[in-house]
Amino acid sequence: MKKKVYLSIFASLILAVFVNALGVSFGEAMTEHVKKETVEMALDGRSIAEISQEEANALMQDPEFSDRLIAAKKEVSRKYWWYVGANFTIQFLLILVISLVCGKYVIHTVVRHARP
Repeated sequence: MKKKVYLSIFASLILAVFVNALGVSFGEAMTEHVKKETVEMALDGRSIAEISQEEANALMQDPEFSDRLIAAKKEVSRKYWWYVGANFTIQFLLILVISLVCGKYVIHTVVRHARP
């Protein structure tokens, strides 16, 4: 009985870590996408790879570009805010379900093997 309980707890921890790792990788991919879209919006549709180093340095010194970059960041953040919330919520709910199922299994196993 102890072995089943320990294995179920260990399996639930492994599943929770797996859910967390998936959430982190999704979050990192989303962050990269948001950064890329922000820069493209600030550069009027051009990619960062399309501009030269000198042009990039000149843009970084330009206050107008800084204002466009800030405005683009706000607009992209408004566009993708719910992805972050959904990612966190889904992770939380999945870990909660894993914990509840494990807890139910442990309680069921202990009750079933309890001595009268």
